[in-house]
Amino acid sequence: MKRKISQVVVLFTLGMFISGQVYSQNIDTVATVLAKKGDVNIISATGTVAAKRKSLLIEKDIVVTGLDARTSLKFNDGTITTLGSDSEMLIKQYKWSADDKAPAAEFELVKGVFRTVTGLITKVKTPSYTVKTLMGSIGIRGTDFWGGYLDKDAIDVLFVEGEHEIVITNEFGTTVLTKPGQGTTIKAGKAPTAAKFWPQKKVDRAVNSTRF
Repeated sequence: MKRKISQVVVLFTLGMFISGQVYSQNIDTVATVLAKKGDVNIISATGTVAAKRKSLLIEKDIVVTGLDARTSLKFNDGTITTLGSDSEMLIKQYKWSADDKAPAAEFELVKGVFRTVTGLITKVKTPSYTVKTLMGSIGIRGTDFWGGYLDKDAIDVLFVEGEHEIVITNEFGTTVLTKPGQGTTIKAGKAPTAAKFWPQKKVDRAVNSTRF
């Protein structure tokens, strides 16, 4: 009797393993949780789960951080995005592979702040990497940048480091950040402000909002 029970347990476990393998092969993961601090959740089509280190993410997942929480996500191309406190970001689209000549990524910042250091996905001739917000969109050619709500009624964007420009646009106008230290502000119903170098106090405030 014990032998039969053992055989059933082994077969059941093997069945779970096989079905798990099929499931993972049918869903393309796009990123992994690299680190987290505090309350971080992943909202997907199947529900909400608490994020852990090495949790996997797919397209259409929404990552949400609680008050004073942080999380860093590492995407398949090496891009690293860090979300600060009380933030929410949707992975709207992520298409990348080593042999893909036209990779594309699109995210939506619902609230909060983030910092991104782009990887291989922007190292092509015509990169397509965009972060959308309620105030406008941020187009990246490959760099280290910060964006988000330093204040409730506006989106700020800061060029932290890198060589490639950042294009911020909405229906009212476009601003291009070409040098590290430059930033812009977008308010509802208005074009992004002209690029200008931020005072160190504002730079520190932005960068510190996504530090662990």
